Amino acid sequence: MTVASAEHQRAGKFPTYSLLACIAAAVAALALFYQPLRSKLDKIEYWTADWRTVLLADSTPDKHPRIVLVLFDPATFKGNIVSPIPRDDHARLLRTIAAMQPAAIGLDFYFVASQGPERDQAMLDALHEIDRPVVLGGVDSHTDEFDKDHFAYQKQFLSEAGRPAGYLALDYGPGHVVRRTSPPVADSPFQESFARQVALAAKAELAGPGTSSESTRIAWLVGPDRDTTPFFRISAKELLGDSSEARRAEIAQRVKGNIVLTGIAMPNSDLHDTSLSVWTDSKMLGALVHAHILAQLLDGRYYYELAGPARSALLAGIGVAGLLLAWVLGEKRASLLNLGLATAVLVGIDALCYAGFRVVLPFTLMLYVWFIGALAGRHLRKLFLWAQARANPVAQTV
Repeated sequence: MTVASAEHQRAGKFPTYSLLACIAAAVAALALFYQPLRSKLDKIEYWTADWRTVLLADSTPDKHPRIVLVLFDPATFKGNIVSPIPRDDHARLLRTIAAMQPAAIGLDFYFVASQGPERDQAMLDALHEIDRPVVLGGVDSHTDEFDKDHFAYQKQFLSEAGRPAGYLALDYGPGHVVRRTSPPVADSPFQESFARQVALAAKAELAGPGTSSESTRIAWLVGPDRDTTPFFRISAKELLGDSSEARRAEIAQRVKGNIVLTGIAMPNSDLHDTSLSVWTDSKMLGALVHAHILAQLLDGRYYYELAGPARSALLAGIGVAGLLLAWVLGEKRASLLNLGLATAVLVGIDALCYAGFRVVLPFTLMLYVWFIGALAGRHLRKLFLWAQARANPVAQTV
């Protein structure tokens, strides 16, 4: 007795559904080149990438050993919210920090308007007299917040200060989230980022992407208990006000030979969403973002992203793999191609490349092309078998 397989028995009727499925797969593949759809996929990609970052971020067993943040907060001003920070107070703080012999001091501040002759001069005098490396912040055409008068004042002030400066701009990606460092602007007077200037001032040996200020993915750092701000932070009050000798000695020990960043920690001021915000559901201080970038430079921790031909080859390979596997497995084991298994496999590959090789893969697009390939492979097989059955009818004996 000769009996056709289940697939051959159904070959007599044209598999219209399979034809439609193949057309849908082709349309879905072509849709990758349609920008509105790509933008939707990119939004999902960024969301999944943010969770990957949180779960697989570089970790430190304690606070970062080489960076100290001194922040002007309400406690510095007896509970008051003060902005801008008075430059004479800032100057006194810088002198106190410099006396503790840090490797370098970075000011996460820009200077675009006068605070009056006395306060301006107090800051300039401190910058002239301090014997430690100091880096100032600067603004440029990264933002349209400032006008020509601001830029003119900044140019004059920085010239008089005689200290190196770097641009403070952050790179806002989709969702207004900071995920990458900001590259320099061609017409800017600042061709080095603030964080890189600080690292250079501290004589750090930079390698890899750290040898330039070109944009790179930020290698966020987490501490114990998923602490997303693993840096030693102190209020400027402790150095400007009365604090115990023991506390000052502790701060001095932390500061000596390390890098100090001064910044602002006022409510609703200089706060930014970052990749880590999907976990904390809160914004991060600008000074802390710069601290993460600086830590990355000091530690030599970088991630690399597939781009151009390599990215296209990866996606094409995954699509073809899905097509071939679906073709080979056919109907009997089609369950192996379900969403859960494919997601698990791709998550594992993605995690291995990210954590093991520090390579960032386009996870959402990988999943997308996998299912396009699997859908096409399964239904192309059905069309092939139908065509084969028409050409060579299968004998059936009862």
